[in-house]
Amino acid sequence: MNLVFLSGLIYVALGLYLGPNGINVLSPQILKGLTPLISLGLGWIGFLFGFQLEYKYLRRFPRKYLRLSFFQSLTVVFLVSLISILALRYLFSAQTNFIIYGLAVAFGLLTSLNSPTLLNAVSLKISSRGEAFYLARFLVSISAFWGILGLAFLACFWHYPFLQTRVIFQGSVLFGLATLLPFLLGFLFHRLTKKKASDQDLLVYLLGLVFFVSGVAFYFNLPPLYMCLILGISYTNLTKTQERLYPLLLSTEKPLFILFLILIGAFFDFRFSPEVGILVGILLVGRIASYSLPLPLLKPLLRLDNSLPILFGLCFLSSGGVGVAFAVSLKLTHPLPLTDVFLSAALVLIIVSEVLGPVALRISLEKLDSEGAS
Repeated sequence: MNLVFLSGLIYVALGLYLGPNGINVLSPQILKGLTPLISLGLGWIGFLFGFQLEYKYLRRFPRKYLRLSFFQSLTVVFLVSLISILALRYLFSAQTNFIIYGLAVAFGLLTSLNSPTLLNAVSLKISSRGEAFYLARFLVSISAFWGILGLAFLACFWHYPFLQTRVIFQGSVLFGLATLLPFLLGFLFHRLTKKKASDQDLLVYLLGLVFFVSGVAFYFNLPPLYMCLILGISYTNLTKTQERLYPLLLSTEKPLFILFLILIGAFFDFRFSPEVGILVGILLVGRIASYSLPLPLLKPLLRLDNSLPILFGLCFLSSGGVGVAFAVSLKLTHPLPLTDVFLSAALVLIIVSEVLGPVALRISLEKLDSEGAS
C-alpha cells in the first residue's frame, strides 16, 4: 500500500474528490481559470525530467542500453496502437479515421511510459543485482523521453481540426517552434547567468523561465511537457552548476508536484462506461504482452550479454505521475469529444497498473535475482 502512495495517485484521488466528480469544491469554473496553472505544472515536470538528461551522466551507460530503450518504446507504441485502432474502430465506428488513428497512437505512447518510483522501492529487497536489474532501472528512467517526444509529434501533426490540410508543412513548423524556442532560451539563460549568482537566485530565475516557456506552449496549444523538457536538456548540458542546482530543484519538486496532481485529479472528467472498461482491459493486456514477449527477441539485435527472460517485462508496468501528466497534456492540446474517454481510460489503466505494479515487480525481480545467483 505504501508503494501506491509513492506513485502520487493518492493526490489524484483527492483531486477527484474535490472536483466536479466529488464535492465540487474545485468547480468547472474554477478549474477553467486554473488551466494555465496546470500547464505550468506540466512544464515544471518536463523541465525536471530534462534537467536529469545530462550527457555526462548518460554516457556512463552502454550505448546498447539507449538503443534498447528506443526499440522497446517503439515496439510497445506500435503493438498497442495497432490493438487500439481495432478496438476504437469497433467501439466508436462513427468517428473519422483521423481521430481514431490519433487516439490509438496516444494510447500506444501512454503505455510506453514508465515510472522508476516503484522499481526503486521494491529493488531494495533483492540481494544480487546483475546487468538485467541495472538495465531495467535505466529503461524506466529514460522511457519518458521517447514518450514525451512522441507526444510532441502527435500534438504537432495531429492538431485537429486545424491541420487537416498541409499537415506535413504546418506540423513541421509547429514542431520546429516547439523544439527550437526552448533550446535557444536555455542557451540564452546560460549566457546571462554565467556570472556568479547565488543558487537561490538561479532557482527563482529558472522558475520564471519555465513559467514563460509553459505560457508560450499554452498560448500556441503545444505541449508544455515537451517544450520544458527541451529547455531542461539544453540548460543542464550547458551549465556547470548542475550539481549544485539539482538538490534545490528537488526540494521544490514535491510541494509543486502534490499541488499539480490534486489539480489534475479535479481536472479529470471521469466517466466510467462499458467502452472505457473494454479499453482498459485491452490496453492492460496489450501493455503486458508488448513488454514481455518482444524484449527477449532483441538480445541478438542489440548484442546484450545476458538473456532477457519473459518476466523481465513486468518491471515496466508502472507509469506513475508521468503517465498522468501525459494524459492531461493530450487533453489540453486536443479538446475533442473522445479525449474525455481517453482520460477516463488512461486514469483507470494507471490506477490498475499501480496496484498490480508491486506484485509484478517482485515476481520479475525475484526471477532476475535467482538467475543472477545461478
